[in-house]
Amino acid sequence: MSATPFGHVLLSIQKKGLSGTLAIWPDDDRSGQDRILFRAGAPAVGRFLDPAADLERGMLNIFHRDKGPYAFYEADLVGEGKGELRGQVDIFTLIASALRGGVPKDAITRVIRKLGVERQRIKRGAPLPRLGLLSNEMAFVELMRAEPATAVVLIEQFGDPKVAQRMLYLLAITECLEPYRPVSQQKLKAVSPSSQNTQRRSSPPGPRRSVSSSSSMLPPKRRASTPPGMRDSAPGGDSVLPTSISNLPPGRTLSGEIVAPRELPPEPPRHLSPDHKKRWEEVSRVIGMMDRQNYFEMLGVKESADSGEIRKKYMAMAKKWHPDRLAPELSDLRPWVDEVFHLYTVASDTLSDSKKRGEYQKTVMQGGGTPESERKLNVMVEAAINFQKVDVLVKRRQYDEALQICDHAMAVVRKEADYPAMKAWILLLRDGTDGEQVANEIRSLLRTTFRINPDHVHGHFVRAHFLKRQGDHEKALQHFKKVARLDPKNLEALREVRIGNMRKSRGRSSAPPPRGDSKRPGIFGKFFKK
Repeated sequence: MSATPFGHVLLSIQKKGLSGTLAIWPDDDRSGQDRILFRAGAPAVGRFLDPAADLERGMLNIFHRDKGPYAFYEADLVGEGKGELRGQVDIFTLIASALRGGVPKDAITRVIRKLGVERQRIKRGAPLPRLGLLSNEMAFVELMRAEPATAVVLIEQFGDPKVAQRMLYLLAITECLEPYRPVSQQKLKAVSPSSQNTQRRSSPPGPRRSVSSSSSMLPPKRRASTPPGMRDSAPGGDSVLPTSISNLPPGRTLSGEIVAPRELPPEPPRHLSPDHKKRWEEVSRVIGMMDRQNYFEMLGVKESADSGEIRKKYMAMAKKWHPDRLAPELSDLRPWVDEVFHLYTVASDTLSDSKKRGEYQKTVMQGGGTPESERKLNVMVEAAINFQKVDVLVKRRQYDEALQICDHAMAVVRKEADYPAMKAWILLLRDGTDGEQVANEIRSLLRTTFRINPDHVHGHFVRAHFLKRQGDHEKALQHFKKVARLDPKNLEALREVRIGNMRKSRGRSSAPPPRGDSKRPGIFGKFFKK
């Protein structure tokens, strides 16, 4: 067991689909062995040296052993009789639960060292639901999904290093991780206006291939200089609408209103005894109360409390809320009791460590440090990750599906300017501005965008195209100038401003000439004749 921890042994048996008996000798002078019968890699029957309520509990008791030999026999050595425990146990769920009580230090060091300096990400199709992750564990998963990074960086970025190390170990041994190798990026070279026009004349009309910079959720990088999916210009200098305005998720902020309701236990069943009903109601009350409490409030201690007082409070809470003390009649409450016990444990671990405690107090001073704030962060990250799909859907002209994602994001994160701006953009692409109802909805979405952020670059970009579509070229030019000031690398906005200023300097309107004009086209008319 010192060389190969119990969890690794179980995963190996499952992966190979073995049938037979695993025998584990104790690490003391007791005689006999713990024996577990496997059928096609899954545990089915067990007989244990220590008493246990069921097969899962019997197996959990073995995880703490770091010594003692084990052997696997291709035969049924459990037999039938007194003391055998039967049941169905998911090895992934079992290991995830066992590791919360402690991780073998040598094993975790070996596994994390093996990850090396490669950036890691969650493998597509990874069996995460089987792990039964808690909220803080899912927060680590969402961090990895938002920003693939090396193991060292992930441990530093996540608020709780112990949880981060445990999660990296768990995800690695259950094969939920894979190296992240980004698609190679081509560097864009500056192109002179004349060479751009030469390209336009020599290549067939149609959308350009979009080029976007690599982006991430934590933290957001600077936006690409030109909106991806830009198309060539239409006759008379009118540009065809680009297919997308943003490849980036919204900024990392919790300042906006985020809708993340807490799931509480249902009403207690009618058949419960008065005592059990009282306990059920207490669990509902405590989990709802803890949702808005910081760790000091959870344990009922002052911020000046020393580690001895914190430990004393924790032990009192642990005795009352340990999941094993839950009556069988209240088994439906197990997920909530597990969470309560976990919150008390994390609170004690954090406040007993001076370094963690100092960092946590800063979080509390900034308005965080509660399960509710953590849940809102998870909701925000999930909305942002889903929002990244919108760009691809828009390029494929799957506007309805893209709008559904925008609507969902706006429903849960109500003060993020990117979402209404993108919805306005999609409506402009799909429906144009001819319909008064659609035009009014686009105006309303843009007003919402600017209420949240008056200098939202892509909000002004969408409004400029909206006004241009409606023939109000003077106001459109004002918004293109605003985009150019806020994002000096936005090539389309710079081109629109340059053309508009040159027309004005020649005593003309900033609007392009009518397409039916019989006069000889000017130099810009030639450049944008296509």
